[in-house]
Amino acid sequence: MTNRKKVISWAFYDWANSAYSTTVMAGFFPIFFEKFYSNPDDVIQSTYQLGLANSISSIFIALVSPFLGAIADRGSAKKKLLITFAFLGVLMTASLWLVDQGEWQLAVFFYVIATIGFMAGNIFYDSLLPAVASREKVDYVSALGYSLGYLGGGSLFAVNVLMYLHPDWFGIPDSSTAIRISFLTVAIWCRTN
Repeated sequence: MTNRKKVISWAFYDWANSAYSTTVMAGFFPIFFEKFYSNPDDVIQSTYQLGLANSISSIFIALVSPFLGAIADRGSAKKKLLITFAFLGVLMTASLWLVDQGEWQLAVFFYVIATIGFMAGNIFYDSLLPAVASREKVDYVSALGYSLGYLGGGSLFAVNVLMYLHPDWFGIPDSSTAIRISFLTVAIWCRTN
């Protein structure tokens, strides 16, 4: 039997954490990295630096995923590890606010650790699906989480785009500050949902 409260809680994790993939990974960080954190006059260099950051986090996750997956399959600490990695991602995403213009190394550091937290957290999030859904409802519950992820991540991204395009509507001094604030909104969104 499927517990409705557990299903809703599980699905709303996707609502929350998808804000990282939409606003940070796909939306603002790559562009902002080139224009603010790195050297905007050297696109090749900034592309290399961002590629390095993505490679480091992806290689690290590829190396540790078999171990984390085994822990997720056999261990009893799934929720604790999910919370630990999610908190790591939230903390590092919020830390992007602290990075000043030209500090690409610090931006890469926070981004890599945030991405590792995000990806590792998803391993434990996915491992909880059989515990919240009966065998007959796994597809339904998975689709619910997926769809709520798009809605949640897309909703916050839409607000963040408006903040960027019209910072004065929000009492924000400029677009660069709006993007930095958007990283904070992602951290808060992920933490409170």
